[in-house]
Amino acid sequence: MKFIVGLTGLYCAGKNEAAKVFVETGFREIDVDALGHVVLEEKKKEILNSFGDGIVTPSGQIDRKRLGNIVFRDRKELEKLEQIVHPSMVVQVKQLIDQENSPIVINAALLYKMKLDSLCNRIVIIRAPLLERINRCMDRDGLDVFSTLYRIFAQRKLIPQSSLHRADTVVVNNRGTRGELRVKILELIRQWTEEMGLVWNRIKLS
Repeated sequence: MKFIVGLTGLYCAGKNEAAKVFVETGFREIDVDALGHVVLEEKKKEILNSFGDGIVTPSGQIDRKRLGNIVFRDRKELEKLEQIVHPSMVVQVKQLIDQENSPIVINAALLYKMKLDSLCNRIVIIRAPLLERINRCMDRDGLDVFSTLYRIFAQRKLIPQSSLHRADTVVVNNRGTRGELRVKILELIRQWTEEMGLVWNRIKLS
């Protein structure tokens, strides 16, 4: 049986940092956001038909920042984009799972919305205080405070509250340093290794 962890969290909560720890211990990461970048180009014609040529860079690629400014300010526009790209992204995730024998971590902010949680044995939700997330967003993505708040507001319902009561779901609070987050994720993986008799990463965890 394949061991698949779903890793999710709201914008700038720290899930990418958590994903690095999973990779370090032997997991194969499926970065759904990165898949989305590929699918944007694959679906370029449909996207331009829906959003216009104003989102194209001088080199002819889709300007993700301009597109983001449109969809994160209007829920209907966001839903329009998701209807174009999500089906292909889900197909690609399933294909990558089929090709992989190592344990897998699906790194996806939209884990629940895309129903990728149904593919997972375990789910990890990364949480962080709002102020810390705002500061990280502005530092990492170079956004102003208003653009940051638009993105945070657009994601506010991505993680259903009922999911927190599932036995296979763990919430990790990322309130401190990257090192502290790393320790928390390593401890989770150690627990699963012992509980399930997993052997792929015992050397890396020692």
